[in-house]
Amino acid sequence: MENSAKEAIATKGSFSLAIPGGSVLKVLSTLNPSSDWVSKTTLAFVNHKCVDITDTSSAIEAQAREKFLERWGLTNIISLDGTSDGEKEAINYEEKMKSISEEILPRDSDGFPVFDLALVGVGDDGHIGSLYPNRGEIDVVDGQWVVPAFMKDPPSISLTLPVMQRAKCTVISAAGQSVKYPNGKASAMRLAIADDEVTPQTFPASSLRDHAVWILDAPNGGEMDIELSTVEKAVADA
Repeated sequence: MENSAKEAIATKGSFSLAIPGGSVLKVLSTLNPSSDWVSKTTLAFVNHKCVDITDTSSAIEAQAREKFLERWGLTNIISLDGTSDGEKEAINYEEKMKSISEEILPRDSDGFPVFDLALVGVGDDGHIGSLYPNRGEIDVVDGQWVVPAFMKDPPSISLTLPVMQRAKCTVISAAGQSVKYPNGKASAMRLAIADDEVTPQTFPASSLRDHAVWILDAPNGGEMDIELSTVEKAVADA
């Protein structure tokens, strides 16, 4: 992340970063970035539950603030309004993003924002952000930056697939094991990266196969014959 930030600031004077929740927050909490680029960083969320943004049990923003943002001193954050209205939250979040100068958050030729770095989480079912399998949100590719996702209650908002694909650097990381997943997300990573039978509709993570840097630890890459790196090192070096 430090390298992406320094490169962006050297090029255009600012750094745009999008983050998810979950285990990525734990990785970010281990980092100690320099204040010279934190002050020039604009932060957005890849996805976020439509809840009060101060709710540390559910709100990604509250969790991020508690774990590292306050310590870092990062204050330029694109926040949700904090309501349970998924449709309205998605519309307003996109408007907030569009209000940011193109010098800070450039657009590509199709009008999509180009983040300097997007960190995207993947679920064992292949969802990315809040774009879940066999639902219409993954198919939204014709101009929207943000969509509401009603897979769960309360709903969420999510950056659309083109936004995730068009970041200068998109990083997907999977690390760790649990009682429920003794092999981590090894099967999911194989489907996302190497299985030609899946489609973006059945396994959304496969839609980032050729657009992202995939960072896996040994358990999560165990079903593929690839060279593995630790998540912490790769995210820090991104």
